[in-house]
Amino acid sequence: MTGEVLLAGASVRSLAESAVAAGFRPWCCDFFGDRDLQQLLSQCGGRYLRTLSSFAELPGVLESVPLQIPLCWSGGLENAVEILEQSGRSGRRVCGATAAAVRAVRTWQNLQSWVEDTGVRFPETISSAEQIPGGDWLLKPVRSAGGAGVRRLREGDEPLRAVVGAGAGTEYLLQRYIPGAPISMVFHAGAEQLLMLGCSLQFCGWRSLGAVAGEALWCGNGGPLRLPDRLQRQAVRLALRIVQGAGLSGVFGVDFLLSAGELWLLEVNPRIPASHWIYDAGQRGLAVRLQVTGEADRVDRIGDLTGFRAQFVVWSGEPTGPASELLNSVAVPAGMRLADQPVSAHVSGEGPACSVLLSAETCDHASSQLEQAAGAESGLREFWQQTSADLSLAMQTYQRHLPSD
Repeated sequence: MTGEVLLAGASVRSLAESAVAAGFRPWCCDFFGDRDLQQLLSQCGGRYLRTLSSFAELPGVLESVPLQIPLCWSGGLENAVEILEQSGRSGRRVCGATAAAVRAVRTWQNLQSWVEDTGVRFPETISSAEQIPGGDWLLKPVRSAGGAGVRRLREGDEPLRAVVGAGAGTEYLLQRYIPGAPISMVFHAGAEQLLMLGCSLQFCGWRSLGAVAGEALWCGNGGPLRLPDRLQRQAVRLALRIVQGAGLSGVFGVDFLLSAGELWLLEVNPRIPASHWIYDAGQRGLAVRLQVTGEADRVDRIGDLTGFRAQFVVWSGEPTGPASELLNSVAVPAGMRLADQPVSAHVSGEGPACSVLLSAETCDHASSQLEQAAGAESGLREFWQQTSADLSLAMQTYQRHLPSD
């Protein structure tokens, strides 16, 4: 397979790797312009167009890209759906979800209705702060990604109404807090069938990774996981309902909470999610291939992968955090790879600084690799030890919330 594809989103490094593995030459623009992304493009004959400061700049950037090159978009653009509409009106093919489908899955009342009769549950959700029932709640920006801006409000916090009103024009909703294990599933909706690419743990709010801005802040994924058959059937039933209800097509992600043996729907990501690389491994850029062509090969191991892969997103939220030391480290331990590397190793401000990608036989082996790294490199010993402990705890929480039957 050859050809060119346009990749746009908050960060497109992993998407570009998938595109190159699928045989495409990517044209890219995102918010970071990471060093490893630009190295990849230089090696494959692709192009880096521009580092964006906001998605409002994207239409101007796309004017220089031939219309015959299709757009494959990633995280963040679901909050700028008007940009996708503008791209489609120009005559460019926009791969995956339509603007109407994006709006449909970003409306919580739709999600609430689609779970009916699927076995999946939906947390109590309210969009008005006039009367807030007792208990713990999550304060969630309506237009958000990666858990940014999500706050947990515990019963007794005063005053809840004032906290909701402190969004400075940001639209919020309140969702009942439910304890459990966050997981993600990735699907592809084609013309004739729905494919489940896989399931993974979702890492949220790990202080070991510098995520001090909130317990919902996305810190990566690990998998693949094999859900019990009953839960997997429920998830597929719900995914079909979403596809039919929203008119959704292409690769998309669904975030769940596994709590006391039950699945709770949290949100739908109507584009290729960051966890795609877990299922792309050794499958020639499966995610981008499906998104652009709509076709899988017979040799693809759809939903039947082995091993364990994890992405740990390291945040620069603390001046004394691990990001700077990791970026200035001489080498990453065996079995791991440093990715999403900024052009400068100097870390400033709050945001994702880089990622550590790890491949192992099992989750336990992954924890052991992290422990071995702690023993071999004194400068980052605490970072590797805490990350190993958080990974073990995430798997234990997942296993504790599995059905007992």
